[in-house]
Amino acid sequence: MFDSGVGGLSVYTALREALPDADIVYAADTARMPYGDRPLPQVEAFARQMIAMLRRHDPSLLVIACGTSCSAFAASGFQPGLPTLAIVACGVAAAAAATAGGRIGVIATAATIGSGIFERDLLRARPHAVVTSVAAPKLVPLVEAGAWGTQAAASAVEEYCQPLRAASCDAVVLGCTHYPHLRRWFARSLGPEVRLVDPAQACADAAARALAGATPGAGTLTVLVSGDRDVFARRAFELSGVQPNALESADFSREVEEPEHSHR
Repeated sequence: MFDSGVGGLSVYTALREALPDADIVYAADTARMPYGDRPLPQVEAFARQMIAMLRRHDPSLLVIACGTSCSAFAASGFQPGLPTLAIVACGVAAAAAATAGGRIGVIATAATIGSGIFERDLLRARPHAVVTSVAAPKLVPLVEAGAWGTQAAASAVEEYCQPLRAASCDAVVLGCTHYPHLRRWFARSLGPEVRLVDPAQACADAAARALAGATPGAGTLTVLVSGDRDVFARRAFELSGVQPNALESADFSREVEEPEHSHR
């Protein structure tokens, strides 16, 4: 599985519950996150580099735990060439099933919203749905900085939820794997009548079906991280109580670029 950073821990946690014996290798490109303010062709290039490294582990299943990478692949038509679960497709299926009145909200990175992948696929699944899409560029940096429990996080979520409330959405899909780490703020802002859809659970259920006949592993977690290993380890434990069996530095490209947002 791979993600731009710690957001994929929401997927990992669900996968581990569904597949306690699976050996999971998690690639996290923290040196180049966030992906959400990058051009999709660049995101695709980064994602393909991670997949190339993950192939060395001979995976039975690839989980794309990054909505922006899903958007990039959808735009280019790239297929990884091995059994794959994409978090956006899982989220679309779960949201289409969760809505009662067909008024679906999507909150995701700017790149994912700009690609139109959620709205397009949701309308295929529910042709008469009304989809309200909101880009939330402030949220990934807050989670990666360890600020998921702060007032700044609560305020940012409240800001992004306003158009979802105005559109009377009855289901809202958290379209970036970082966002479930802010679930309490979404629940507070949207209220109990709105169903929050975390694609991670649908992804885990699909993974369990896909690997039903697989030989059990040892239940290990190996993390390949391009940024600071100690920071990732600390965030992983603080967010999810996750402690990898192995935490390895990885250069997913020959030259690790500085994130573009730092130059703004």
